[in-house]
Amino acid sequence: MQLLLTYWTLVQSLQNVSINRRRHLIRIIAGISATFVLTVMCYWPSLSGPFLFDDIPNLELLGDRGGLTTADHYAEFIVSAQAGPLGRPLSLASFTLDGQTWPTDPHPFRITNLIIHVINGLLVFLLARLIFSTVHQRETAEKLALLCMTLWLLHPLLVSTTAYIVQRMTQLSGLFTLAGLLCYMHGRTSLSASPRLGWAWVIPGMGVCGAFALLCKETGILLPFYALVLELTVFSSSGLARRQRTALFVVLCIPIVLLLGYMTLNWGSTLTGFELRPFTIGERLLTQAVVLMDYLRQVFAPRLSGLGIFHDDFRISRGLLDPIVTLASFLTIATMIFLAAWFRKAWPFISLGILWFFVGHSLEAGPIPLELYFEHRNYLPLLGPLLAICSLLPLLSKKLRRALPLLLVLFIGMESFLTWQSAAPWGNEERLMRTALIEHPDSLRAQQYVANQYILHGNFGAALAAQEGLAKKFPEHAATRLSILNLSCILNVLTEEKVESTRILLEHSGYDLQVIGFFGPLVSNAAANTCDALGFAELHATLDALLDNPALAQSSSIRGAAHYHKGLAYKIAGDLRLALEQMDLSYATKPEIDIRLQQVVWLLESGSTDEAEHYLLLARQHGENRFWSTHFRNTELNALQQVIDQARDPGQ
Repeated sequence: MQLLLTYWTLVQSLQNVSINRRRHLIRIIAGISATFVLTVMCYWPSLSGPFLFDDIPNLELLGDRGGLTTADHYAEFIVSAQAGPLGRPLSLASFTLDGQTWPTDPHPFRITNLIIHVINGLLVFLLARLIFSTVHQRETAEKLALLCMTLWLLHPLLVSTTAYIVQRMTQLSGLFTLAGLLCYMHGRTSLSASPRLGWAWVIPGMGVCGAFALLCKETGILLPFYALVLELTVFSSSGLARRQRTALFVVLCIPIVLLLGYMTLNWGSTLTGFELRPFTIGERLLTQAVVLMDYLRQVFAPRLSGLGIFHDDFRISRGLLDPIVTLASFLTIATMIFLAAWFRKAWPFISLGILWFFVGHSLEAGPIPLELYFEHRNYLPLLGPLLAICSLLPLLSKKLRRALPLLLVLFIGMESFLTWQSAAPWGNEERLMRTALIEHPDSLRAQQYVANQYILHGNFGAALAAQEGLAKKFPEHAATRLSILNLSCILNVLTEEKVESTRILLEHSGYDLQVIGFFGPLVSNAAANTCDALGFAELHATLDALLDNPALAQSSSIRGAAHYHKGLAYKIAGDLRLALEQMDLSYATKPEIDIRLQQVVWLLESGSTDEAEHYLLLARQHGENRFWSTHFRNTELNALQQVIDQARDPGQ
């Protein structure tokens, strides 16, 4: 809708302007249209791709309870999925526009991602035009904004944001952040002449758009940070009453103070999170300096190889001199920030570009136990350096300006080619797999992904060979060993020695959340008596070894899943008492209402009506401090109550 409205506004403006202005607007509209078409062409190969990696755990909840067939199911999906601390409900709601069950067709999801990317490109144009208008004439500002938008939309660094379905969360957060900054720019330029009008733009921009951005992804909290950077650079020399300027800084700093307060209150859990990572908080901060410089290099010199999802092979900095590039990166960043602050009035756009980039990365490159490297984190930060680059073009000599159109066409052509090449593997899973193996030979995840693809296609022999190769390269990787157990059992080559060596490994292996995905196949193989070496006794011994491992068991998700699958195994073996005990342990570790409902069903099947009602009461108490937790399951709870009542009084 925003795209159509802007086009309509531009077209309408053609009717009442001078001939020169009309020609200029026609060129701008043609440039915007051509950029949109080129962007779609570059991303077209990715539209045929499947769901990948984090797409599946985030979207498979669409199929829970038969899909989004009722308002309750729809609401439960939006508010119950834990994609982040705030749940990201607006992003999840957007996914329901493309699919209401699981499995589903990924094509509509990918098209929507591309549409959002194009709309964000238009917002980038509008914002850049306002920013450049603070110094340049209107037509110059529009030309620079068009170039900035083109470079941003077509940059290969953004492929993994647009082509990766689940990263719509980043896109939507960026959309509302850009919308909030547009409101801020409109309001800020009006504050001097019309304070009421100015505040009418600034406050909703920071409040409403900021809230929407947060509900899409937590990086939305950076909206006031971006606005503060604009205030310190672009508006640093603008005249504004001291009282208004103070009020403006208060409005911008309140969310920043709230964020710092939240991080301080949760500092203990933040440190705990690093216990589940192969790096400390200090090592993460050291490594992020190298990561940020790598991002920045790619802004100016885009590369084709190495882009994608697999970056677990990125070298961790263990000290300022280990590797030496860590110290060099820190010194470079410190120098850039110092110069940006020092020359923010003399060179506002250069300072804006530098500060914008580092502010945009301040959350995900900070002391939070996130993974080290992902290109999608550059979605909005990339705009800063592009603004700085474009701002320098009017300063070129006349001779250089004559050659500039040709140079820009060549650069945009190269950029488009790289983006097209980077997008192509996202549309072909086999090509993505081959690319990952070539570009990330030391990535455990890339190798694991290849093995899992063999499993999905039923090529268990090749999968086993791949996993055994991984076990030699990564001997402490628990998930690989569990996969080898399952595959060896399916191929009937599993030995007691291999089961025992896996059990011993699980007692001391490092943290690995992937192990959860192999619990179900272990139970299935044991229940089906697929191989002599893996029965229920061996299954329980394997899971107990995992529970005894402090590194693995410190994860509530792993502990809860281990107890849950032990409960399933006991139930299949006919021991309902032990099954219920394990389910109780699973619920105590990681409370899920489905665990209680499973217990009720089991007890009803066994004829234990009174005990079934007891567990039904416990299910009703689940999340009693959170209204939605039980409200969305009232239909199921009431249906189970009817079954209990009928069992007691068959005449009902």
